[in-house]
This record gives sequence, structure tokens and C-alpha cells, in this order.
Amino acid sequence: MAGQSRRGSADQLALPLGPEGATGRLPARIEPMRAASLDAPFDDDDYFFEPWWPGARTFAFVEAGRLRLQTEHLGNPLGIFPELAVIATQLQADGVVLDGTLLVLDAEGRPDSDLLRRRLAGAGDVGTGAFVASDLLWVDGAPIADQPFERRRQRLGAVLRDGDLCVASRGLRGEGITLASAVASMGIDAVSARCLDGRWRAGDAGDDWLRLPVNETPAAETRPLLVLLQRLPLDN
Repeated sequence: MAGQSRRGSADQLALPLGPEGATGRLPARIEPMRAASLDAPFDDDDYFFEPWWPGARTFAFVEAGRLRLQTEHLGNPLGIFPELAVIATQLQADGVVLDGTLLVLDAEGRPDSDLLRRRLAGAGDVGTGAFVASDLLWVDGAPIADQPFERRRQRLGAVLRDGDLCVASRGLRGEGITLASAVASMGIDAVSARCLDGRWRAGDAGDDWLRLPVNETPAAETRPLLVLLQRLPLDN
């Protein structure tokens, strides 16, 4: 696979609009696009590489200044993550859908999968909720899934201001092996690879989005991961 890619055909490039009855301009729900898996990281200038964050795949919808969240197998989990209402204040547009990862941070600012499970199960106010946005699917009330990922990412950087609990994911263009080495030292066990000219679509992503495992090393005990994330370049 390294150095080579396949492109989805035009009839695959469709954003599901959710069930009928969605209110406002945005869909009620979105069926996720799901990454394919490869055996190892690779370098390829046609791809953007970013950490694969250990959390729950989540869509954030913001309309009329109000946020709702969609997490797989759940209704709107905003009631148990009230701190994430701040996402709506970080956007420079309305009618927005972000595709990203819901995290729960421990006292040191590190994503903790056990705390996330407890929080989603209703265990109360444990840890701190956070959201890493990796893609922009709607803006100004209109879908942009048929635009190349490179363009969607550029627009994500313009629409979303980083905050303490919500940031746009960082990464490297073309350098999957370098990024894999860097995130392994953070205790992250995979890298996301997105084809820069790939479109977003529900279901199997094919080569437009890949999950690449890395050799995990013990996580450092110092800086919070979201702080480390913000030190990565915001490459496009």
C-alpha cells in the first residue's frame, strides 16, 4: 500500500442526510465513515497523518449557537458532558458538523479510556470531557463532504478556534513513519491516514481513510497530550 492509493468512484461520494424529520438545516444523525486497516505506517505525500486518539467516535452539531453530540450507540451525550457546550463558542460559523473523537482526560490531562467508559455509563463527573475535531462535514448549513479532505481540513482550521477542551487535530503531510514514532512515545497505538483528495462518505472508506498500528512505548508522565497535540504542526 505504501506509496500507492486507490480513489473512490464518483457514485460513492455521498453524505447521508440522516432520517427524515431532522430539524433545521442539519441532519438528525449521520452514519459514520469507517477506516480500513493496514499492517504498518508508511510515507506518502498524498496522505495526511494524525494520531488515532483513544476515545469514542463522535459528531458535534452546532446550529443556532447550540451544540448536540452524536456518539455511536448513544443518544445525545451532552447531558453527561456539559463542559463541552463550550465547543459552540469556538466556531466562526453556524450550521456546522464536526467529525472527531470524544475523550475523557485524567488529572494530568491524558485521555483515559476507563474514565471515558465510566462517564458514558453515567458514573458521574469523573475526569474532564474533551473533543478533538478531525474533519468538517457541514458549514453554514450546507454539506461539504464532496470536497477533497485537504480542502475540508483547511476550512476546519478557519472555522474552529482551539480551546482548552476542543482542538483541531494536528499531524504531518506525507510522513506517516515519523508521526508513528512520535505518537508511540505518547502511548498512542495507531495513526490515522487520510487521502488528501479523498471525499467523505458513509460506510467503508477504502483507501481514503486508513488506520495504521504503531509499536507502542510507555507514555511519558509529564505534559498533557492535548498540549503535545497543539505543538504538532497544523499541516494541510
